[in-house]
Amino acid sequence: MAVRLGKTKLVPSEVEFPDGIVLTMRRATSVDMEEAEAEAGRLVAGLIEGAEAFSGFGFDEIDCVGFSDVEEALGLSQFLTLALVFERVVTAWTGLIGDDDGPALLSRLYIGRFLLDPIYRGQFRREAYARLYLEISEGNGSAASLNG
Repeated sequence: MAVRLGKTKLVPSEVEFPDGIVLTMRRATSVDMEEAEAEAGRLVAGLIEGAEAFSGFGFDEIDCVGFSDVEEALGLSQFLTLALVFERVVTAWTGLIGDDDGPALLSRLYIGRFLLDPIYRGQFRREAYARLYLEISEGNGSAASLNG
């Protein structure tokens, strides 16, 4: 098996976002993605069954009884997957102010608020999934062929 060195960085580095926000993060791996998708699936399943599993992300007002639309469930699952990947790959951030006018804690509540902004969400997705996009486009995410 051959490995191309220096292809992507798996060590945390600083990534600048608009408005002076800086995240210290690494690129997501397929394992990060699979684990986040599995956890998001469990959370959404709990919501559909009526469990209140989302208050940690700041979604205290979700109506569990009326939550039956498949598209809504899929959208929420995708958002939660991204938030859970965020938890796995971001180790620090600066430039965000919390409810007490001090620095925002790196918590699910503020991660959820951060990702609700479409500009921040889009840039985070591009930065976090850059390694996975390369693997998919080069075919490195598939099983090995007979001739390598």
